[in-house]
Amino acid sequence: MVLTEMQLGLAVSSSKFSRYDIVKLALEWIDLNRQSADFRKLTQPEIINKALSDVVTDVATPEKIEELRKKMKNAKAEVPAAGENCQRL
Repeated sequence: MVLTEMQLGLAVSSSKFSRYDIVKLALEWIDLNRQSADFRKLTQPEIINKALSDVVTDVATPEKIEELRKKMKNAKAEVPAAGENCQRL
């Protein structure tokens, strides 16, 4: 759910996080979801609005961000590096 500008302002002012923390979490959320289908089709202002909305509505929490970061790190570790496991002809 994307909030209107007025709703977002009210949500930020009543959030349990400081404004700095909200921006930090939103940037981390964008970084982790940049290639997802939900974010890929959006313009930059829409991405920012969606990320901020996700943070203030508890869709993106510090715990969820850390969990997603670990999943992505583990997924990258499982993929062999280029040239690894390749046999020479």
